Amino acid sequence: MKPFKINSMKSISIKDESRLIKIDSKSFFKHKQNLAKALSEAILSGDLSTFQEIIQGYLAVINKDELARVSKLPIATIRRVAAGSNYNIETLLKITAAIDKAA
Repeated sequence: MKPFKINSMKSISIKDESRLIKIDSKSFFKHKQNLAKALSEAILSGDLSTFQEIIQGYLAVINKDELARVSKLPIATIRRVAAGSNYNIETLLKITAAIDKAA
């Protein structure tokens, strides 16, 4: 896997001459190594908000019903985590363990 470089991403134009970077989150999260690396970097740096954003981003693009089935968590719990609610370590571990098994 090539190292991520922000400068290699193409920007898009918006009205006021600002530039945005278009990121295809589905393709990013499709590669479980990307997700694992991003989560581990957030953990090792102690960056809780980034860790939560990564989990929320992942949950935004995957099939939550499939994740609920694989993780054996109620779909309501997964939807609350995806919406940004607080969650306990047991829930987090079930979600992250199921990532490798989910389609």
